[in-house]
Amino acid sequence: MTSYDFGVDLPRLVEAAQGIAETIQTFRDSDVEDLVPSEGDLGSGEVWSVVEEFKDRWEEGMNNLCHDVEEMAGRIGKIAMNYAELDTSGRDTMSTVLATASAIKVMGS
Repeated sequence: MTSYDFGVDLPRLVEAAQGIAETIQTFRDSDVEDLVPSEGDLGSGEVWSVVEEFKDRWEEGMNNLCHDVEEMAGRIGKIAMNYAELDTSGRDTMSTVLATASAIKVMGS
């Protein structure tokens, strides 16, 4: 028979979402331009043209990656929130059931 038991480590899930968001911020705070030599450093217009094209593509790729990973962090955060709400709701429901069951008087008791 299939078991449907599972557990979610909510603090770790929240830490993962926060860690991803912080990493993305680190990338956003840095600029690809800071990592690539300038035209003057290269000393050649032709070489600069190729390097600039590479830099532009690299930056576009990083921006796309950051956007996708930001969305992932948001979804992980939402999952953690959903699990926390479900846990609270389940605990409240079980407390109500316990209170109701405790109030039932069984014959002979």
